[in-house]
Amino acid sequence: MPQTATTTTSENPLHFKTLKKESRYRDQYAKSLAQWDVPYSTCYVPTSFGDTHVVTCGPEDGEPLVLLHAMGFSSTVWHPNIATLAEQHRVYALDFIGDLNNSRPSNLPASLEQCAQWLEETLAALHVDSFTLGGISYGAFQAINYAGHAPQRVKKLFLLSPAASFVPLHKAFINRIILMAALPVKWNVNLFLRWLSRHRLNKLLAEQFYAAFKYGTLSLRVAPSVYSDEELHRLTMPVLLLFGDQEVISDASSAFERAKGLGLDLQVEMVSGAGHMMNLEKPEEVNSKLNRFLRGD
Repeated sequence: MPQTATTTTSENPLHFKTLKKESRYRDQYAKSLAQWDVPYSTCYVPTSFGDTHVVTCGPEDGEPLVLLHAMGFSSTVWHPNIATLAEQHRVYALDFIGDLNNSRPSNLPASLEQCAQWLEETLAALHVDSFTLGGISYGAFQAINYAGHAPQRVKKLFLLSPAASFVPLHKAFINRIILMAALPVKWNVNLFLRWLSRHRLNKLLAEQFYAAFKYGTLSLRVAPSVYSDEELHRLTMPVLLLFGDQEVISDASSAFERAKGLGLDLQVEMVSGAGHMMNLEKPEEVNSKLNRFLRGD
């Protein structure tokens, strides 16, 4: 008897147990990605950790810009910012392997060194050498890791609401993540999102986030942690660091003060009225700050 979609193994078995579950998640991903208001293409590139899903846009001769997303949201999270980012840059938005997204891991990075190796292999497959790097939340944590690993390759670095990195995560955030993943029903996922942000987040992105946890299994093996002063001093490139004054996952004021005292080539700002997902909550203000930083104003 032929197998049905409910029993056939998915292309991403580390995250989705059946093809049907994977297909339902991918449908939500496609709806979110369709919100991008610039032409884009998608592809998979091979690495020793599996196939990385990449969304590419912007002028082919533009300066390369690599983006790393927040946990659970995937590269589609950049839709309010992508027109600004892709105006003069060739953008490569990467689905971090091991997170719930369209990448297809065969094994999972188990250390910061392996996370950097995954990114190195992905960039090599894309023929990207020197570039600007940006991230939000978990993606910002990983962007710091890579920029410290290969500072000679990162021309500029921008960080939005980095997870941990400068100060520890609040225990309340860790507990809420565990509870949401353990009970991924819609009311519980929405409860988490309403705690994470006081703003009404984009409906399609919220539906995609819910689908990720309803149909998939989160398998990240490297949790966000605090970098030492020595590790942060490896960031020799210009850095833009943005915190929201409504941040809930950690103490943004303490992170702000620590960052200011590091003596780096670092522009650190607090975005008024913004929480953890500031790029979705205050897109015009965030885009303005990103545009000035990228243009060197």
